[in-house]
Amino acid sequence: MNFKSKPCPRIAIAGGGITGLACAKALLRRGADVTVFESGIAGRGALRASGGMLAGGFECAEGSASPAFAELARQGMALWADWAADMGVTRIGYRVGGIVSPARDSAGLEWLDGMAERADKLDIPYKRASRMPDGICARSAIEFPEDGELDNRLLGPRLVAFVREAGGQIHEHKAVTHLSPEGYGIQVETVADRSVFDAVILAAGADGQALNDIEPALKAIRPVKGQMLSLQGEKGSLAFCLRARNAYVSQKPDGRFVIGASSEPGKSDTDVDEAAIAMLRNNAEEWLPALEGLPLSESWAGVRPGTLDGLPILGSGALPGIFLALGLYRNGVLLAPAIGELIADTIFSGKPSPQEFRAARFSPR
Repeated sequence: MNFKSKPCPRIAIAGGGITGLACAKALLRRGADVTVFESGIAGRGALRASGGMLAGGFECAEGSASPAFAELARQGMALWADWAADMGVTRIGYRVGGIVSPARDSAGLEWLDGMAERADKLDIPYKRASRMPDGICARSAIEFPEDGELDNRLLGPRLVAFVREAGGQIHEHKAVTHLSPEGYGIQVETVADRSVFDAVILAAGADGQALNDIEPALKAIRPVKGQMLSLQGEKGSLAFCLRARNAYVSQKPDGRFVIGASSEPGKSDTDVDEAAIAMLRNNAEEWLPALEGLPLSESWAGVRPGTLDGLPILGSGALPGIFLALGLYRNGVLLAPAIGELIADTIFSGKPSPQEFRAARFSPR
C-alpha cells in the first residue's frame, strides 16, 4: 500500500515520543494530514528521561552493529544538522563536540581495541587520543569526532511545537486502545472516541502492548529501565561527551552534567534506587574528578523500548495500512530523523524497510 497518488492522506500516529513526532515531521513535509495520539504528555516519556546523545559512531563501534544498522545511524546523524536548523541550534542545545571513550586497565584497553576493530570494519571515523583530553583520568581513549549531543529536555517541547506549527494535530492524554480495518482504512479507537484514517503508525515506545491483538510485533517489545542523575556545574566546562564502559557524562547548555545510566531489562517502573544513583555518580567521578563535590540536581528513571534481538522494528505491520516504528532502545534521539524518513518512504512509495528491521523476523516460521 502506498499513497503516492493521494494528495493528502489522513495518517494517525499512536505515540507522541521522539519517534512518533519524527514520523509526523517527515509526513507533514510530504503533505499528509497527521494526527498524533499520546497517552501522556507529548515529547516526554523516554525522550525526557534520556541523555540526549547523538552517538552513532560510539554505538556502532561499541556493540555488534550490522552494516544496515550502521547505515541507519549515519543517516540519522547526517539529518540532525537539518533538524537542528529547523528547530534552532541553540533552542535545542545541539552540538557536535565528539564522544571520548576512556580506559584505564587491561580490560578497558581491550574494550578500546575491540571498538577500533569494529569501527574499521564499518568505516566509522575515530582516532586514538594522542593525549588525554583535559579533565579525564585515564590511560588511553578513543575519540569519535562526528558524534554529538543535544538537550533532550529542550528538544521535546520544541519538536511538539514544530509539529503543531506545521499543521499536525497532537492529542495528549488520549491513548489508542484498539485498531480495526474499516473499508480501505483503519479505524482508530481511543479512550474518548473513534475515527477512520488511511494509515496508522505504531510508535508508542515501551507502553504500546494494549494493541498486541492487532499487531503481533508488539509482543517483541521489552522494557528496559534506566536510572540517571544530574549535577549542577559551570556552563561550558565539558567540551565533549564521555562514554565509558560504566557511565556516560553529557553537559547541557545550562551547566547540568547528566550522568547515566543503569540498564535493567524487564523492568518498567520508574522508581529511583539511591544505591544505583550513588554507583553511577562514583563511576563518573572516577573518570572526571572535577565532578566531585558538585551538588546533586536531580535523579530519575525512565523506560526504554527494547526488542528481543536489540534491533528496531520498522516498516509495514501485520495488516495493510499499519506501519511500525518501534523498539529504538537507547538510540531514539539519534535515529529519529532517519526513521521518520524511512516510514514516510514506506507509506508514500511502498519502499520496504531493510529486511533485518522488519517485523516478520518475529513471526513463527
